[in-house]
Amino acid sequence: MRGNAWNALIALILLLSVILRQPLLFLLGLLLVLVAAAARLWREACLVEVTYRRRFGATRLQFGEETDLVIDIVNRKPLPLAWLKVEDEFPEEVELLTGRLHPSSIARRAYLTNLLALRWYERVQRRYRIRAPQRGVFTFGPATVRSGDIFGFAVREEQMGGYDEIIVYPKILPIDRLGLPAQQPFGDARALRRLMEDPLRLMGVRAYAPGDSFRHIHWKATARTGQLQTKVYDPTTTLALLIFLNVETTELAFYGIDAEAFEFAVSAAASIASYALEVGYQVGLYANTGVGNSLRAVRLPPDRSPERLPDLLETLARLTYVRLLQFDELLQAEAGNLPYGATVVAITPVVTTATAETLLDLRQAGHPLALLTLGDRITAPDLPGIATIYLGGSDRWRWLRSLDVAATGSLS
Repeated sequence: MRGNAWNALIALILLLSVILRQPLLFLLGLLLVLVAAAARLWREACLVEVTYRRRFGATRLQFGEETDLVIDIVNRKPLPLAWLKVEDEFPEEVELLTGRLHPSSIARRAYLTNLLALRWYERVQRRYRIRAPQRGVFTFGPATVRSGDIFGFAVREEQMGGYDEIIVYPKILPIDRLGLPAQQPFGDARALRRLMEDPLRLMGVRAYAPGDSFRHIHWKATARTGQLQTKVYDPTTTLALLIFLNVETTELAFYGIDAEAFEFAVSAAASIASYALEVGYQVGLYANTGVGNSLRAVRLPPDRSPERLPDLLETLARLTYVRLLQFDELLQAEAGNLPYGATVVAITPVVTTATAETLLDLRQAGHPLALLTLGDRITAPDLPGIATIYLGGSDRWRWLRSLDVAATGSLS
């Protein structure tokens, strides 16, 4: 019983005590007045100087990585709280490894509930472990905090903690895991590796230093000198690798969205970008969708700065399913801006006639080109002079996403 009903009951008891001339009933009424006043005071003051905060061990996570979540709840006043209930909104896609999430009426959301008592000037910490099992941007909060008097007559509710987000990068796979089945004409992913590495010009050799890639070791010079020697490439001749990603997963709209093909394509783009940067390429990324709610298609010109890989991975993590233009339109829009001799890698679950013609035009313009197809419905035409590599369908993607990358070796 709260609010007006509670006040009406007290008034009725006092009125009856006067009419019936019952002192004990009058004392009961006064006692209830004191209780109501104390409850009101408690309600007004209970959440004053109470803070709620989340702290993550990391806010940028690799696919499948775990991190800590620490929740701080502080009562910074001399008034103790008999009870405090916190319901914090969590994304349903993030796994809580310690603790339990409760279902929510809001789609794709869940609640982490904490119920506790706080003494004056007390700080309570709750520690959890979370895991990121899929790519994306995941928002935490807000938290609904409730407290009141010890009897629960008066309850106050506020939202605290604001919003926090973690970004989960796409899964980066060793490049040789993106190979063809044995019956395909290109054999395996070594065809792509040769396509990417042939343009690099060897400038000389030097002594091996920690951190150098083992792929760049010059074995003949090592045998001659008796010490590890690594190849040095001329940075002025390093070419650009431009990744074009098609987010459209089905040729006909009524088929809907193939979420597995989409995630497979994003992971392939991240894996190739990571590998290309490692071997010395400038890497650019173009996609026919936007980031978040943006209505501008993704366009990251080629670059090889130290910030390039984090920028690429964060952009790929934020990609949506919303197609902003046709894939062939994206290719045509950028065709005139491509650096001379740049290698183009097109990743697509759908190859339309218009896309095939545009790719052939790019090949005629002198761009080395690889077409990577994937998905269960894909039918890719034979395009002369273009390395066409089928990455696989949903079954292969499920297997690839289950791999422990640390166990598969370096990205090679």
